[in-house]
Amino acid sequence: MRLKSKAQPATRNPQLGFTLIEVLVALTILVIGLLGVALMQVVSIQGNTFSREMAVATGLGQDMLEKLRTLQWTELKVDDALTAGDHPTGTDINRDIDRDGDPPYLAVAAGDANIIDEQGFGAADAGSGPLLYTRTWTVTDGQPAANMKTIEVTVLWKEKGTIDRSITISGIKVCSAPPGINCP
Repeated sequence: MRLKSKAQPATRNPQLGFTLIEVLVALTILVIGLLGVALMQVVSIQGNTFSREMAVATGLGQDMLEKLRTLQWTELKVDDALTAGDHPTGTDINRDIDRDGDPPYLAVAAGDANIIDEQGFGAADAGSGPLLYTRTWTVTDGQPAANMKTIEVTVLWKEKGTIDRSITISGIKVCSAPPGINCP
């Protein structure tokens, strides 16, 4: 006669598989993880878009500052684009910097209407893309010292078409006059 033990632990039959509850818990954890990855992708795309817009604005501002630095300012002549005050003005419009008769121009409109695309072309220029950036500059005489002008170029754009963004780049233009002669 065989003795039976009073308490035998219940053993699971390995051929039974997963229960419905276990499958639902696993799927819930998987979905939560996938939603987190999807959200990271959205944030990454938004960050990349802002970075591209900022890089374009910085390039357009630096381009304008370099163009202004090449203009003539001697003891005898001051280029109109380097006169003190806010620019662009009427005299800055459609100024062909490289004198080839084709765009890009120093400015395509006066003041805040100087709206250009990523390549610096205005609406009337051939091949212009979406108009996104407004480029203006301010010239201050005698700063930081005599025979110097401070130039501040500001580039404005709308992120996602609604949020105002801007970047300002500053530089100095020095008069090319002989020592002891003040520029106008």
